[in-house]
Amino acid sequence: MPTSSARVEAWKSAWESRDPARVVALYTRDATHQSAFIAKIYPELGRLSLNGHHEIGVYARRGLERYTELRFEILTVTEAGDRAAVEYRRHSNLDTANQPHVLELIEWRDALISSVRVFHFAA
Repeated sequence: MPTSSARVEAWKSAWESRDPARVVALYTRDATHQSAFIAKIYPELGRLSLNGHHEIGVYARRGLERYTELRFEILTVTEAGDRAAVEYRRHSNLDTANQPHVLELIEWRDALISSVRVFHFAA
């Protein structure tokens, strides 16, 4: 596994825990999270960007309740200052035939995430 910072390890561990409160605790109160999956998991928003703890919490709860198992296989991590690009394959009970290939661009403010942009690659 590529070497990554304690912040990236905390991000990975929180999502793999499948605990929405633990995930939300990673984010600043005014954080944004962008992903094409928002339309599927939180369609009433009508946009592909979450703003703040409440929306991120609803998304995390709805998204994570679909999994009975979830693990990220980290492929690459590139970090510079308060930014990281984390490339991984998602392994879960929903991905038995084909593990999704994902890239997340994460920005931190101090120890918390202020912005995430998620890119899902077509299989």
